[in-house]
Amino acid sequence: MSASPGPVELGIGLALVLAGSLAYSTSFESLASRLGLGQGVAGVIVSPLLTSVPELAVFLAALLGFGSGGAMVAEGTVIGEPLVIATAATPAVVALTGGLHVDRSLARPYIAFVALFPLVLLPGTLEGGRVTRALVAAALLASYAALAALSPTGEGMPEPRLSMSASATILTASVAAFALGSRLLVAGVLWASGVMGLDPLAVSSLLVPAVTALPESLASLAWARRGVGTLAAASLVGEQVLYATVYPAIAILVRPWPLTALSAAGVVATEAAMAVVALGVRRGRLGPGHALFGLSCLVAYVLLLGLAR
Repeated sequence: MSASPGPVELGIGLALVLAGSLAYSTSFESLASRLGLGQGVAGVIVSPLLTSVPELAVFLAALLGFGSGGAMVAEGTVIGEPLVIATAATPAVVALTGGLHVDRSLARPYIAFVALFPLVLLPGTLEGGRVTRALVAAALLASYAALAALSPTGEGMPEPRLSMSASATILTASVAAFALGSRLLVAGVLWASGVMGLDPLAVSSLLVPAVTALPESLASLAWARRGVGTLAAASLVGEQVLYATVYPAIAILVRPWPLTALSAAGVVATEAAMAVVALGVRRGRLGPGHALFGLSCLVAYVLLLGLAR
């Protein structure tokens, strides 16, 4: 990749993510079906571990990088990603499909996320030595493991479209496309934001997370349009649960960030949107009202960003 990324990298990155998402949705669905996984487990636990590769790369690079901007990018990634999924990706999937019918047992991870997500503020408030930080990080990781163990099985997967070997091969290639495509997209977005003079906080908390959330968002949209609503919703909340537990644990151990009022506001907006979605999941359906409320939370956060400049 060139030192000064531009529109070419932006276009190539977008093409890779789009192609990877289409390939991923089919190959993952087929592989999960052949492995006998239910939509709940496949979406909440397995899929996020694959689609979060681009976000993890950005997050670790920011945490381990030098300079004062690293902490801001890390914080923007870990808070902005769930914010984007809750207030933009989920409403978009619901709106573009006319509503989602989901297994009601999926409400468990949604409620768990609402309860756990405020923990992303811990790296900015926690005091103490390495032992204290290690214990808190271990508790966060244990909470993720407990949620994984209690994840709902959900409905069965549709009949597989691909063989086991074809599914595994295409899945591997799609994850590689996610990683490379997202890297190019992030570089292109940073280039474009510099050209347009956008606020760094808006870039780190909205634009970069919007880019890195594309793989799971597009895959969820493909599943929703094929009538696999539980898998679509499960994959979105599964990604968010990672950000409420595993990512803060890493930050506590590696490089805590300072707590800001805007980061707290991002958590509040995410919590509000997800609480309403969780109520819809408990009833077994997400409709236009849930999408509209999520978008209103996004608008409120964007307006707050503008006032803070």
